[in-house]
Amino acid sequence: MFHVKISGLGSYLPERCIHNNELAETLETSDEWITSHTGISYRRIAAPDESPSSMAIEAAKIALADAGVAPEELSMILLSTSTPDYAPIPSTSCLVQEAIHAENSVAIDITAACSGFVFNLELARGYMQFHDRPILLVATEMMSRVIDWSDHKTCVLFGDAAAAAVLTRTEGEGRIIDSYIRADGTGKNFLKIEGGCRKPDSRNAHNPLTLYMEGRAVFTFAIRIIPDIVNILLTRNGLTLDDIDWLVSHQANYRIIRSAAARLKVPESRFFMNLQNVANTASATVPLALHEMQQKGLLKKGMKIITLGFGAGLTYGGNLIQW
Repeated sequence: MFHVKISGLGSYLPERCIHNNELAETLETSDEWITSHTGISYRRIAAPDESPSSMAIEAAKIALADAGVAPEELSMILLSTSTPDYAPIPSTSCLVQEAIHAENSVAIDITAACSGFVFNLELARGYMQFHDRPILLVATEMMSRVIDWSDHKTCVLFGDAAAAAVLTRTEGEGRIIDSYIRADGTGKNFLKIEGGCRKPDSRNAHNPLTLYMEGRAVFTFAIRIIPDIVNILLTRNGLTLDDIDWLVSHQANYRIIRSAAARLKVPESRFFMNLQNVANTASATVPLALHEMQQKGLLKKGMKIITLGFGAGLTYGGNLIQW
């Protein structure tokens, strides 16, 4: 019997790195406030000539090389983003497909906010039950272009990044064991990017993309749902937290991880965190973290990992992975 595994990882971070002190020069905030309230010290910001697709392309190339997979071998490019190159068409995945010459693949964008990569792992796993060629997952987010840079409560939270993973079939031990993905539309107004066709005058009105967030509501949702996802995956697979080597969660705020760890009664060190250096990179967070862990030698064969995502929609979910 075959399974599906992550065979390659890649990521891209823009060159420009902004410390909290730089933000404090124009905002009513400070390095101490940002660090103590969010755990963030730095974030990467894309250059004017960069785009979500250009970042995605670089991450994709690295992941394909890591997996030893040629672009023409791909059956699908599945891309998650809340900040597409175009709103809404053509899809950002089609731009990536053209650039990497993956002429034999379908290209699809998925909008699931910060849960996008977690969702796409399961969608790809299902697709591969019937199609044996590799799939490229890409998460690319350029939040710097949709946040209000005058709002010190939100603009300090986000950074730009892209990350990618190549999935292949395997008969070995490494595999995606199980996934749990869900949505709760009752929280649709807690986190959104304004702009679109909802209003009748949207065709003619000045309609910029601007992020809006009810921070407290998102925080409450996240600290409740993370333990629920973990416990559901453990119970369904006859495991305990002692069987899990790493929890790799979406990182919106250090306080969320701290509260979730307390509810799970595990040390915070069981969660891999790089939030301090890259901020909240939305759906790119989980694959970005996995690639960094791989580069640091933290992922060993046979390890069990739970990935976790939660975001606008509301969307949430997790994947149980044996490396």
